[in-house]
Amino acid sequence: MYSPFKTINLTTPQSTTSSTTEVKLASILVPANTFGVGDCLKIECFAKKQNINAGSNFRLYWNTSDSISSPTPIRIGEFLGVTLTGTAIPITRRLAIATSNGTGDGSSTLLNTFDIYQDYINGYVLSSLALNWTVNSYIIFAGSVVNPSDIINCEWMRITNG
Repeated sequence: MYSPFKTINLTTPQSTTSSTTEVKLASILVPANTFGVGDCLKIECFAKKQNINAGSNFRLYWNTSDSISSPTPIRIGEFLGVTLTGTAIPITRRLAIATSNGTGDGSSTLLNTFDIYQDYINGYVLSSLALNWTVNSYIIFAGSVVNPSDIINCEWMRITNG
């Protein structure tokens, strides 16, 4: 067990959207140096979809600003083409930090373009990402619907190092 064990939570359900283009559903500020070398992070999100007219799409990003557009965020996971009947969508992504200052292949996760919601049920290729944990950063949960009569939102998010 990590000492100290650290958790950052977002427990308030976020606003709903029916956007057919990707929008930010929720984000968590990760203060500089909260996590560092040797930490294995577990990032969990839970999305809810109302109506069952078509599918939906979700992505997780890391960024130095609370934005999915500028500066360009780094994708750390995705779950695209969620079936139209998928109304409770849990997403889990684990990430290991080998270098905390954003140099080289400092943070490893399941291939960040591999479409899966739970990374522990499959073993595939890793992505090595240069994420700088020594500055304030954000983990951002984004999504969209295929049919604008469907509605999605983020119910909660959590980041832990244990």
